[in-house]
Amino acid sequence: MSEHPPLRTEQRDALAFLQQVVSFDSVSPPGNELALARMLEARLATAGIAATIFEENAVQANLVATLRGGSPGPRLVLSGHLDTVPIGDAPWRHDPFGGVIEDGRMYGRGTADMKGGLVALLYAFMRHSQLAPSQWCGELVFAATYAEEVGALGALTMVRERQLSNFDAMIIAEPTSGRLVIEHKGVLWLRITCFGKTAHGSMPEAGINAVEKLNLFYQHLKAMPIGKSSSALLSDPTCVVTSFNGGKSCNVIPDRSQLTIDIRTVPGQSHSDIISKIEAITAKIVAEDEGVRFEVETILDLTGVSTKDSARIVADCRSVLSEKTPDGDAVHGAQYFTDGSAFTEIGGDIVILGPGDPQQAHQTDEHLSIDAYLGAIDTYSQIIQRFLSKP
Repeated sequence: MSEHPPLRTEQRDALAFLQQVVSFDSVSPPGNELALARMLEARLATAGIAATIFEENAVQANLVATLRGGSPGPRLVLSGHLDTVPIGDAPWRHDPFGGVIEDGRMYGRGTADMKGGLVALLYAFMRHSQLAPSQWCGELVFAATYAEEVGALGALTMVRERQLSNFDAMIIAEPTSGRLVIEHKGVLWLRITCFGKTAHGSMPEAGINAVEKLNLFYQHLKAMPIGKSSSALLSDPTCVVTSFNGGKSCNVIPDRSQLTIDIRTVPGQSHSDIISKIEAITAKIVAEDEGVRFEVETILDLTGVSTKDSARIVADCRSVLSEKTPDGDAVHGAQYFTDGSAFTEIGGDIVILGPGDPQQAHQTDEHLSIDAYLGAIDTYSQIIQRFLSKP
């Protein structure tokens, strides 16, 4: 471990616990979030806080813990996910599950995305528990989810099973380099399967080439308008083919082919309209050749997040952040999606604010600044106290 200015007891503990969390392999799939949730549960218990673990299966689980103030008030949720993406094939300079600290940074899978933010929220949550209930109002909830990296599955379960009550505001600690994000895109993942008719490669006229027909679909898809962004914080919607496969042998006309599409939308955009446009393309191709058939399957359908600049949680975040950096009160948008897309169904205002650098997400030698991590605990604590202050 490299030299670092002397730390307070809480900071040393927070740093050591983050190393422990990073050292736990929660790559999704399978995630192993249940074991990690139990690790967080045990840490909360040492602070005298009870947590509820909702087991989804033998390896996956959500966790929720709640603190209550001395009088009625708003419910604020602190949320983060337990899983990470795989480490990849490229060699790492440091053990991806070592939590090695060097030159003021901690290295490891998930340090930036988003175990650093998750644990910073946890420590701010525990710090708030030390206040007497008479000093604040409302409820503060800590919610950790499974399988965010493969489609916000834990958050969707948390909403569907009512593991989390309706809330007034939420902070999600995805990596934003400490900048306040109040809007992010939605996501629509589709799988398009084309069915043709097999034949010998020397007699293509006897078959229907599913690869060629799907390629024809792709050409129409590229010309399909996907819409424009009306937000100053978000770029235009995007549509990209992420996989394409078909055929089994060089001398056989393929009777099945498949592609997947990743569409990123802006808040308020109709996903059903997009699907209708895609189905219209397939219908046009089928009308020209009744022997071909298409299947359009929705893999993931999550709306974007858009929180008004005038929302109280935004004002409180901007007030705290402006005291730390000259442009801290600026608001931003994100092109990715978060668990917030699932939580919009039961919640009010959602913001994204995390200590990690988004450029480090999913990267080889992923790392997190120690100062940014420890500073995030203080930032979250100040935001919590402002939002849940007594009238």
